[in-house]
Amino acid sequence: MGAAGLALAGCDESVQSTPITPPPDDSSPAEETPFAAVIPPNTSVAGAAGHMQVPPEVIAARQATLVAATPTDLRLAEMLRGQRWNTSFQIASVALTALQTSGLERYRAEPISRPRYLTVEEADAFLDPRDPAIALSVGSRARAYPLRYLVWHEVVNDVVGGKPLLVTYDPRTNAVQVFERRLLGAAISFSTVDALYRGGRVLWDTLTQSWWRQFTGEAIVGDYTGLRLQPRPSLLLSHQEFRKTFADGEVLGPESRPERDEWSTYGATNYPGYDRNSGPPQGFKGVSDSRLPPTARVLALKLNGQAAAFDFGHLAVQRVLNDEVGGQPVVALWSPGALSVLDTAQIADARDVGMAAAHSREADGRMLSFEFAEGAFRDRETGSVWSLSGRAISGPLAGAHLPPLVHSTPFWWAWAAHYPATRLVTNPT
Repeated sequence: MGAAGLALAGCDESVQSTPITPPPDDSSPAEETPFAAVIPPNTSVAGAAGHMQVPPEVIAARQATLVAATPTDLRLAEMLRGQRWNTSFQIASVALTALQTSGLERYRAEPISRPRYLTVEEADAFLDPRDPAIALSVGSRARAYPLRYLVWHEVVNDVVGGKPLLVTYDPRTNAVQVFERRLLGAAISFSTVDALYRGGRVLWDTLTQSWWRQFTGEAIVGDYTGLRLQPRPSLLLSHQEFRKTFADGEVLGPESRPERDEWSTYGATNYPGYDRNSGPPQGFKGVSDSRLPPTARVLALKLNGQAAAFDFGHLAVQRVLNDEVGGQPVVALWSPGALSVLDTAQIADARDVGMAAAHSREADGRMLSFEFAEGAFRDRETGSVWSLSGRAISGPLAGAHLPPLVHSTPFWWAWAAHYPATRLVTNPT
């Protein structure tokens, strides 16, 4: 979906906006699975029997969260309908005036809905060993989605091990999120809206044209308002680390398009110098949490209602932190060897910002504590050696797995904006 910029900030009575590029008349999400719901994006299915029905209990539960539209919101909704958006704008948990434009005129993030994959060996021809990639596994299938592609596309609509998944990366927040995209019996596809909420990217689904927060998987505007996509654990690993851990894994390959110079475009970033900014991005209207610099990376997660963030700078020194989040014992691991895709114009020249992961500390029915010793992650109880991905690679527990946890590695400003009550783990000095 293209994006020509939307000015939805402010609550004055005048509405001035550059249009969001509307859904194309003839596009529909490609899906080669028997359970996929394929509805033309410009066809409104709001409340249409046989296409989509929100359960009555969901409608009842969300009533308290809905906001009343102001006159400005109503005019914005009419303007958007004039741009062929068929979203049910009258159903929303946030005001339309709470959304902001990204301010990036060059923004052109087209989702990948027909992904093609390479073996890890074939991917070596396209990737630097330090290229970061989103890694996930479903059953025996493991896949990696290099950020050098997702910094341009942001969304992959995929099916892994029979499960329809939404793989996303938002360069503005540096947030990696993976969700199951089957909802109310339909596998729905997603694209991006050139609008932000709390500084983070907004997505839209092509079934109801509801608008969703990439950061949380929550629908905030449209028929699906109040529903959340089920998150799935993922890791942000270097290509080399993925190769070592998942030797039989598949790696997303570059899009094959005549108009795209794959080698030059995908080796570059469209956000050069972004993570060296001294403040939040332009257009962010929240309050910055001064406990860390805005673009400091954190390993962040929320368990049992408690949000926690581990400062990358602190992790880089400690390498291992044993902790507890929401009453659940967790271990935070950090390793060097992953480049930033938001630094220098050419990704290969970027600085090493490292990679981090969070896991449960319980394995094979026993509670473990971890340390970094002799150049490796080891548990103190058995001396087994573990990988960043939570696999025991040698020792008495070889072959064991630490239960994965849903986590991400966003910028501090973004995580704190969404979870202001976060407990920050950093150097006390």
